[in-house]
Amino acid sequence: MNSSNIEAIDFSLLYTLQKRASSANRRKNPEDWDKKAWEMNVNIHEGYYNDKMEEKIDLSDAETILDVGCGPGTFALRFAPKVKHAYAFDFSPKMLEVLHHNASERGVENLTSFCIDLEKEWRGVPLCDVVIASRCLEVDNIASVLQKLHHQAKKRVYLTFKEGRSFLSDEILEVMGREIIPKPDYIYLLNILYGMGIRAKVDFIDPGNDGYKMATLEEYIYSLTWAQDGLSPEEEARARAYYLECQAQGKTPAHRNNRWALISWEK
Repeated sequence: MNSSNIEAIDFSLLYTLQKRASSANRRKNPEDWDKKAWEMNVNIHEGYYNDKMEEKIDLSDAETILDVGCGPGTFALRFAPKVKHAYAFDFSPKMLEVLHHNASERGVENLTSFCIDLEKEWRGVPLCDVVIASRCLEVDNIASVLQKLHHQAKKRVYLTFKEGRSFLSDEILEVMGREIIPKPDYIYLLNILYGMGIRAKVDFIDPGNDGYKMATLEEYIYSLTWAQDGLSPEEEARARAYYLECQAQGKTPAHRNNRWALISWEK
């Protein structure tokens, strides 16, 4: 039997090539996220995105969950009361410190965490009924990570990946005059999963600026700088002028590209 044209396309390689081409935004390391942990903990647990994820994730027959790249415990803590045991891992020790602080405050005791880089060996992590990887798959070898997610789940996998070409909105990129080489978006993952023989489902979560309430100009500039691994003096000046103009008009300044593809599949 002859193969189809799509089987001749190596989407994993295309992802890698596109990722390398847009390497201006490096993958943040554990030390970067350590510095961000307590700040993230302020507003990451609530909002439209999290509520929509909870609506979509089926735990009806699940006794265990795994929150991959858990950060301060956004979903491990949300779902722990609904299962017998929740597992979570992150490569940032400070994120795990915040996770357990939150668990203690909420009285969550059925939680086990691991300090693991998701691109390395997942040593000691048990197979779980449901595996969740939310907004954490900014990795170099996406095919390998998808295989790990599939292997780790007994019943279902849920992951989210960016829809679009950048983590910042097109509007603010245009305002700053920032020319970018697009990052690979969710369609690469969908095609890699197809090549793995996985029939994945896709939904979309578009919370817009939900939860985005920058209090000051400096916080706004800091957030843009974090997202882009630095701004040139000219880019920063344009962003500052734009923020002040929006403030004068009573508008929310454009910020992140908050469109996410929710990809899920059954085992």
